[in-house]
Amino acid sequence: MDSWMQLDLYELIGVEKTASIQEIKKAYRKKALYCHPDKNPDNPKATELFHELSRALEILTDVSARAAYDKVINAKYQAELRSREFDSKRKKLKEDLEARENAYKRSINTDFNIKSDKEKLQAEIERLQKEGSKQLQEEIALMKKHFEKKSKVFCKESEVDNGSYKLKVKWKSHKNQSDNGRYDYDILYRIFSKYGNIITLVISSTREGRALVEYQKRNDAEMALSMELGLAQNPLKLQRLWDKQIESDASTTGIVYNDASFTKHAVNQSMSDIEFEHSVLNNLKKAEERKRFLEKLNTTENT
Repeated sequence: MDSWMQLDLYELIGVEKTASIQEIKKAYRKKALYCHPDKNPDNPKATELFHELSRALEILTDVSARAAYDKVINAKYQAELRSREFDSKRKKLKEDLEARENAYKRSINTDFNIKSDKEKLQAEIERLQKEGSKQLQEEIALMKKHFEKKSKVFCKESEVDNGSYKLKVKWKSHKNQSDNGRYDYDILYRIFSKYGNIITLVISSTREGRALVEYQKRNDAEMALSMELGLAQNPLKLQRLWDKQIESDASTTGIVYNDASFTKHAVNQSMSDIEFEHSVLNNLKKAEERKRFLEKLNTTENT
């Protein structure tokens, strides 16, 4: 009985499951003649196949037997479908688990690599701080000498021409101030450069809301003093300095560089050397930004 359950009798005879009895008999005769033992004396399996065909014909041509066979076959087919679906789901679940496991492993490796890269970077920074500090100090010393030399030249020139048309600029400065009322180097330069050639523009690094503007001509400075109000959201207060005697400029050991005229005593006499060097570098950066702004402005006007 078990061996019959493993066979598909319809397929054995060569008909569809919906075939009529006449169609089953016709297919049986055709196949039985082909595999009859008398026509295949040399084939030992011909007799076995012929008996299977006969038993299939016997079951499929009997209404009750065929109905019982169909019921068993359909149940077996449904079981196979459920088994395939279960295998498919189990396979997908297995693949999902493997994918998650691989993703987790990759994330661990990535975190490890990032951590390792950060540790390498930190080690390099520490190495540079130890090995490069000597070179940095040498460069700073050279810069100080350069600035002192510039300062001497400036003092000699000031002895010949004492004209200094400077304006002290003040405004309210708050940490939470919006961009509409905020002043920086570019904004101040754009505001004051429309009155004439600016020699110096310095923003205080120690007191917020303070700057110094120096013009080449007195008329330019006076015009800016009388007309400029600044941004409506944060007005400017201007004060003239050229009528006051500033004797400390000639007697201090301040350092003046380029066209920024920035002295060490003007920042903070108690400032450390390192803080002063940072201030000098910051003002050099601003001078370079001013140069780029003028180049951009000239290009715009030419176009």
